[in-house]
Amino acid sequence: MTLLMDDESTIQKNIADKLVEALKTGGFVLYAQRIQRLAAAGKERAFQEILVRFREEEEKLLPPGTFFPMLEEYRLLPYVDRWVVSRLSSWIQETRAQKSGWAVPANGVNLSEDTLREPKFADFVAKHIKNAGLPEGTFSFELGWDTALLHSDRLKDIQAQLKPAGCRFTLAGFDGSDASFKMLKVLKPDFVKLAYGIVKDINRALAASEKAESINQKCHAMGIRTIAEYVESREVLEQLQLIEVDFAQGLIIGTPQRLA
Repeated sequence: MTLLMDDESTIQKNIADKLVEALKTGGFVLYAQRIQRLAAAGKERAFQEILVRFREEEEKLLPPGTFFPMLEEYRLLPYVDRWVVSRLSSWIQETRAQKSGWAVPANGVNLSEDTLREPKFADFVAKHIKNAGLPEGTFSFELGWDTALLHSDRLKDIQAQLKPAGCRFTLAGFDGSDASFKMLKVLKPDFVKLAYGIVKDINRALAASEKAESINQKCHAMGIRTIAEYVESREVLEQLQLIEVDFAQGLIIGTPQRLA
């Protein structure tokens, strides 16, 4: 039994070492999934969520996120989040150089709990925005609802540092409860991603549609735009448009595509 545990520990350390090396040598790749605006809005810029994969997952056809628990266990996620900001900034600069007049998209970038606690992350982001000459709204940093609640003070600090640099903030998994709306007044995000349970039945049940519409209206009254995730049917998409949800994301909109 001890031998097996030692073998497992050695394997985990080898994987951790490989992940650290990958951060230094381009072993991660970026994907983007389109977020579609549902209301006609003239020339509003494209919006996409940025996803990161370990290149070895891609080459060996492993499920996305296979190594995520290892990154979390070894406290490597802040380094991954920094890499995403750096690589995305470089991709934007490269694309601008190749395409005259190209409109820089808005990018949803997920932040880990460990990154939220990292005191120098905001300075790192601001430096990349300045050096790359990125327009306002290029980065929209996304946090899960529970993480945002747990670290609300730190979230407010990082918002105070990065909103003047043109960054936006998204809270995912918003359930629309009375308590959650009270917290929205404190957290003041630019976007909320509606929890799957809010939108999954809006095309089949009037009560579900009315509830989603009420939540959406309350968010709008607070100046917060709404995003529906996991939209997988044309019927749900059409109902979201009817109740004036701002954005939709899911398989019916588009699957993640290799970016850089």
